Amino acid sequence: MQDDAGELDASRDGGGMDGGSDAGCLEVTPPPAWVPVDTGGPAGESVLACVARVGSRTDDRLPADQGYDLTTFGGPGDEQPVFCAGAPMADGTWFYAANSQRFACGQRIRVVDAARSRCVIVEVADLGPNACVEEAGGHAIWDVSPLASQELFGAASVGWSEHRAVFGAPVAPGNPLGPCDHLTAPGALLAGFIGGACGGTADCPFTGGTCLAASAGWPGGHCSVACTGSCPDQAGPNAYTACHRFGDGSTRCVARCDYTLFATGCRDGYGCFDSPSPTTGALRRACLPVTC
Repeated sequence: MQDDAGELDASRDGGGMDGGSDAGCLEVTPPPAWVPVDTGGPAGESVLACVARVGSRTDDRLPADQGYDLTTFGGPGDEQPVFCAGAPMADGTWFYAANSQRFACGQRIRVVDAARSRCVIVEVADLGPNACVEEAGGHAIWDVSPLASQELFGAASVGWSEHRAVFGAPVAPGNPLGPCDHLTAPGALLAGFIGGACGGTADCPFTGGTCLAASAGWPGGHCSVACTGSCPDQAGPNAYTACHRFGDGSTRCVARCDYTLFATGCRDGYGCFDSPSPTTGALRRACLPVTC
């Protein structure tokens, strides 16, 4: 069971009675654009000069749309130790990634190309990239093993200036490293787990699973389970989950927004809304019914 840690933005009350949405008119707005930190350097400064000036500075802010550019590090002839204790070297022989300033060491991440046609699972093992690289590229970056880049783009070496666009979202630890098969029909994504479509409780075959009905305002039905502060996660084509507090004070698990699976972050009938953790107040983006 994952800790229901916060991620993003200001809160929005999802409203509703236990088992229903009853949220009034929720307006879906596009995720805010991610803007790189200004390191304060002179115009035209090179990345190398910037790094010499700011040192190992990194940026821990998450892009709301989970969009990144891809770069690679490590590999034959460029073997290097990594920041995360106990992780193997960045030697190009396994599916590793940087970004430990944004995600915990050991966190597994699903990375897909912009078309969502290729998919790979990597493990966070290192710190970086440097804020100067993201400032130069104008975008958040996933710095990954050459194996991951090869799987996604057929290229083992990729630099920031190539702007190879990807989406990256956290997944359950049970997902094996390497190529992943999430290219199912959109209606089948999340099936049988929290956030998946359902016509009855039998379609939600996990511990405590229930089906929030379409007649109660959940388009296509919505598999859920009661929660107090954290929710389970499951390997496969599933989104991370969040414990959401509704307007009547009840709390239930819903899918978090996941742009590696859906262009809008959520399946049809749902939109991304800000949701504070009922225990810590930390903020996440969760999929709730779009009612207008």
